[in-house]
Amino acid sequence: MPKLLLITLLICLSQSSFSQDFVKNLSPTYSYSYLTVMGKALSKKLSVEVDLGDAPEQIELGKSYSDILNNKKSYAAILNFMADQKYELVESRDIVGSYQGTGGSFGIILIMRKVNNDH
Repeated sequence: MPKLLLITLLICLSQSSFSQDFVKNLSPTYSYSYLTVMGKALSKKLSVEVDLGDAPEQIELGKSYSDILNNKKSYAAILNFMADQKYELVESRDIVGSYQGTGGSFGIILIMRKVNNDH
């Protein structure tokens, strides 16, 4: 009887440890990017600023993406580039304002996310 109890206890402990690893691997983690896209004065080109975070490597990569995306003429080109980098669009917002009774949209903010495969 004690051997049966010991075997049952070991099986229960091994099953619980495997199930914790399985649940841990199911929950993905994300990294987010914040893109500010505005039109340039008297031009059809777009000004793009990419914010990936505060870490030095994130700042450097954000500047690199900003340099690549600046002067594009299409919002779709910006989205396609970020999709190639494995980002997906989460939300978009207009940048609106008014001055002396006139107003409108001055640009757009794109919030994108990327699934981290660090498991």
